[in-house]
Amino acid sequence: MKKILLLSFLVALSFLLVACGSGESGDQGEVSGPYLPDQRAEAYAYTHGGYVGKAVVTVGSDGSLSVDVDEAFLPHTLALVDIESDEWSDANTVSYMSHGSEYHAAKYVLYNDKVYAGVPTGTTLSYVEADENGNPAGDVDLEKAILRNHDTMRAYYALIGAGKFAVLPAFGGEALAVTTTSYGGLTKKNAPGYWDFGQTWIGNIEAMEAFIEENGGQYSLTEMVRAAEENSDGLKLWSVADTVTAATNSDFKDYFDLVQSALGRLKTN
Repeated sequence: MKKILLLSFLVALSFLLVACGSGESGDQGEVSGPYLPDQRAEAYAYTHGGYVGKAVVTVGSDGSLSVDVDEAFLPHTLALVDIESDEWSDANTVSYMSHGSEYHAAKYVLYNDKVYAGVPTGTTLSYVEADENGNPAGDVDLEKAILRNHDTMRAYYALIGAGKFAVLPAFGGEALAVTTTSYGGLTKKNAPGYWDFGQTWIGNIEAMEAFIEENGGQYSLTEMVRAAEENSDGLKLWSVADTVTAATNSDFKDYFDLVQSALGRLKTN
């Protein structure tokens, strides 16, 4: 009798295992790729010598990877104004020299409800918190505060997108929210006028995004090599391992490293 009961149990168990392995138990089948499906991660970093880089990676329900890289202009760019306009003059702007050109920026800016005063610092511009008279009195550079960590950089994207960065024609005067730059938008993906020649900034970034989506991002920086010689189109392309990409930008590794930081936040199979 015991043998009959044991045999019945084993038969029932075998049917259960077959049913579970057949995909008939309500599962969605196997997922390709190293990452668990239906997730998203972000990473932020100081990139390209003067911008806030952002990488967003998402994994679809089928395990497919999507990569999006962008860069936000920092205050010294967002605050640039037209010195020839009626609203701006030497009295309410500060200027600095960079790459042989003179730039004029608003003397006062508003960021997240605090007023900052501009102070030229060599080839760029620093903004520090202003006192009650409009004098630069703070000891923390606004851009360094923005770049402090992942959270402050993520907040910067949200705040400038919500109109929380503004220029002031006069201390205590009306705040004019900055919504555009001379290149177009506040970030490079929305600024077609930035590096709009040759491969273009966007073209290079999209080439890198496409490579990672197709091949993944598990590479060391030493595996990324830029061609020493130009090709027939006059371009020095980047290769990753044995694959030639369409990217030519000098900061390719910088952006790739940013994407890797985002990928490191994903859960894997």
